[in-house]
Amino acid sequence: MNTLKLILLLLFISLSFQSSATDDDGKIRPRVKRIVEKLQKDHLVHFGYAVGFAGIPETNNKYYKRYEKLKRIATNEELVFLTSSKSKQIVVYSFDILQSRGYKQLREIFIEHVKDTTFFWTAGGCTGLINRVNWFMLGRLASLQISGENSLSKKEYEKYCQQFEAEDKYFKCQ
Repeated sequence: MNTLKLILLLLFISLSFQSSATDDDGKIRPRVKRIVEKLQKDHLVHFGYAVGFAGIPETNNKYYKRYEKLKRIATNEELVFLTSSKSKQIVVYSFDILQSRGYKQLREIFIEHVKDTTFFWTAGGCTGLINRVNWFMLGRLASLQISGENSLSKKEYEKYCQQFEAEDKYFKCQ
C-alpha cells in the first residue's frame, strides 16, 4: 500500500512539473528560454556601459553577449511575455529591447509596472548603477518623448514624475 501511494505521489509531482514546464512553451521558444535562464543567473543588468576606472564599455561580458543575443532572436511577443517575468533583470532587458525596436505598446507595459519599485543594479561606472523598475521604464519613455514617439503624453509623463517624486525622495525627473 505504501509503495502504491509513493508511486502515485511521484506521478503527481512529475505531471505537475511537466505542466509547469510547458506553461510558456507556446509563448517562449526553447532557444529564447535558454538565453533567459542564463541571463537570470547574474543579478546585474548588462547594457554594455563603460565600467571601471578606465571607463571601457563592458561588451565582452558573457551577460552582455546574451542580452545582445536575446535582442537578435526574441520576437516582440516573446519580449512582451517576458516583461511579466519574476526576474526583474529579464523585465528590464525585455522592456529595453522593446523600446529600442520602437514597440508601440510600451505605455501599457509601463502602466502594468507603475507600482513596481523593485531595485535592480546595472553594471556601469565604478560601482554600478541602481535603479527601480518603474523609474527605468519612465526614463526609457522619456527618451522616446524627445524624439516625439513617446506613447505617454507630456501631461502623463509629468504626472508620473510628480507621483514618483512624492513616493520616493531619491527619485528626480530630469
